[in-house]
Amino acid sequence: MALRILPSSHTNPIFVLVDGKPIRASKRSAEWCLKGVDQCWSQKEKLIKPAEKEEAKAAYDHARAAYQKLLSECEHD
Repeated sequence: MALRILPSSHTNPIFVLVDGKPIRASKRSAEWCLKGVDQCWSQKEKLIKPAEKEEAKAAYDHARAAYQKLLSECEHD
């Protein structure tokens, strides 16, 4: 669960279980988060030192994979 202030802000997630299962947001919210990771990378990539770029890319790829997994688990648009 997270709070969103449209169109610009999003809190860090708080993980909640209901009946032993994680709750999932809508597909629209998961897509919004995934696009946010892509937008952040597109703006910051050019500012990252070459020696740190591989590790930074791996971190962004990890974030993308996490949101893609959440997206695949969403039941509602």
